[in-house]
Amino acid sequence: MRAVLTALAVVLLAGCGVPVQRQPAPIDPAAVPSRLQGSGSATPGPASATPGKPAIQVVFVRKDQLVTFVRNAPSPAPTDRLQTVISALLAGPSATEQGDGVTSALPPELTLTVAGVQGKRVDLELSGETDGRSATENVLAVGQIVLSVTALPTIDEVSFSRNGQPVEALLADGALTADPLTASDYGVLRAR
Repeated sequence: MRAVLTALAVVLLAGCGVPVQRQPAPIDPAAVPSRLQGSGSATPGPASATPGKPAIQVVFVRKDQLVTFVRNAPSPAPTDRLQTVISALLAGPSATEQGDGVTSALPPELTLTVAGVQGKRVDLELSGETDGRSATENVLAVGQIVLSVTALPTIDEVSFSRNGQPVEALLADGALTADPLTASDYGVLRAR
């Protein structure tokens, strides 16, 4: 029965003008239409990090949407992973990611420091210049931080302070809040 179905498939394909190959053939990259080459519209899921190493997720921006990438963490310790997330955010996307149109909405002068962790909430101290940015850039920057930090299993909420004083942050809908922020506050900004 299987042989009959295979023979029928070969006859049908031959009749449709589809050539039959016995071996895979390489495709010349120049022959691939540009719309199929790294269009930048696909959302990279959390790709696997180096096998055997702990991984963290970090969020950057592509076409005003938030996209997630994976970085290696130095150790599985929660404090190390939190610091790795912050360092990766401040370092920005890799050269390869930048070549694919990935950017960061974080101002280059921004510094983030862990001011404290209480239960599943982290307070991040902001320093450096952050003025003069558009509302869209500010929302994306806050979303980058919140989605990256809350991707850690030990953190559900993020609050911000400057000089020890609470800072209001923009939600995805443009509203200001001083309440702790969660991933659900910025989920609509994720690339689909």
